[in-house]
Amino acid sequence: MNNKSYTIVVTGLGGQGLIRLLQILGNALIIEGYKVMTSETHGLSQRGGKVTCFLRFGKKLLAPIPIIGTADMIIALEESTILDVLKFAKPDKSTNLIISTYEKHDVDTNYPSLEHLLNILYENSDEIHFIPANEIAVKYTGNLKTVNIVILGYILRFLPIKTEVVEDSLNENFSGEKLDMNLKALSEGQKL
Repeated sequence: MNNKSYTIVVTGLGGQGLIRLLQILGNALIIEGYKVMTSETHGLSQRGGKVTCFLRFGKKLLAPIPIIGTADMIIALEESTILDVLKFAKPDKSTNLIISTYEKHDVDTNYPSLEHLLNILYENSDEIHFIPANEIAVKYTGNLKTVNIVILGYILRFLPIKTEVVEDSLNENFSGEKLDMNLKALSEGQKL
């Protein structure tokens, strides 16, 4: 990566590990020599409310919150939450949209249909990736809490970072059985 900065927007529900995802990725990027800034909005995160986080990295220091229309990647750990952050997608439709197929349907709310969701997504990007992250996490690790690391494994294909450095960052955050589960989740995400 040259002197370009890179912006990632992550959205989902409280308790899905968004902030942990950014901590692990941010630590790995720092080891790779990048300057990293993160920011997050908590809101009702403790109650399963929507959360949005930002990670920006590059060779020079950046403001933590990006300008609308400048995100290189938007990640949604719950399908419908991406609708709230599409304003950060680039006008040229080059933003990678990484969307977990998980849907949380609340009582007495109208969840957007897949057709509606796809129409809006294709208006904003030509790079749309649906990931069955929850299913992968449960199948290969037996723990839904590794869904964020499945996503991390998947997005490594788009980032200038070595798998070994991310594994080292996981090792700093977990130990024992939790480390093994998260390393497996990372590996399975990379296979998608």
